[in-house]
Amino acid sequence: MSRAVRCQGRESGLRGERGGVLVEFALIALALYFLLGLLLDFGRLIFTAQALQEAARVAARELALAPLPAAMTFEDVLQDPTVRANLYDPARLVIPVTDDATFQATLASLPTINKVLVPLMIHETIDGVDYLRYPGAILTDDEGGLTVGIPRVVSRDEEGVETIEWVAPIEEIRPDPNDPTTGPFSIASTGPERGLVAIRINYPFQAAMLVGFQGGTSPIVAADEAVIELNSPPSGQAPLIPPGTVGVYAGPFGLGAHYNWGMVRRPFRKLLAAQAVFRREVLL
Repeated sequence: MSRAVRCQGRESGLRGERGGVLVEFALIALALYFLLGLLLDFGRLIFTAQALQEAARVAARELALAPLPAAMTFEDVLQDPTVRANLYDPARLVIPVTDDATFQATLASLPTINKVLVPLMIHETIDGVDYLRYPGAILTDDEGGLTVGIPRVVSRDEEGVETIEWVAPIEEIRPDPNDPTTGPFSIASTGPERGLVAIRINYPFQAAMLVGFQGGTSPIVAADEAVIELNSPPSGQAPLIPPGTVGVYAGPFGLGAHYNWGMVRRPFRKLLAAQAVFRREVLL
């Protein structure tokens, strides 16, 4: 056998080995990328759950110590100018990111509960404007500003069409969610408890790298046009982000959309809720 033939055979063998290595790497890389996505997204999930519980404790404690009229309902509290200025303002859950000095001054001026929620906010660019905002759907409030509503997915039919119920980022825990007079905040409550701050903070966790599945087998197709709403948003109307937008919290309902195997699908999603209860210490 000539030297040229032997060299050609060795080169052919090397090419075959390199091809085999590439195939093996492709198979292993798929599993590694999946594990990386799990690590990053579930790590963020654990951090979010811990930060959310701490935020609920701070919010309940601050509201329990606030010098508010005894018969005031939780809905009245959220409309109170002093509470909005010092404790919680739903109109300040979407913060424009301008120059650094202005942005830092804005963060420093936030009410106490809004400040606690800042670590849970996300950065997003909408129509060329940068925002730091609480996750969910961005809505236009009654005064022309921006606020956030959170969709809770009640059900999905066989074709993946979602039925949602709007909830507020912060809401009172009460026997009848539709009747503010049953809430325990007011000393005149018609419910079983009185003089308690019992709140829930809702947070829609949506994965940046993992796709949502229905029944464990069918990826959930992102179809904002087909979503059914059971109620109106707690505050605000006119969603800012149009249907068909791709992003972790994109779309008019903030349910998000991912590109996956040539389709636009929903991200993996869990609605987290942290609760805290404090006895009101100041009743006037």
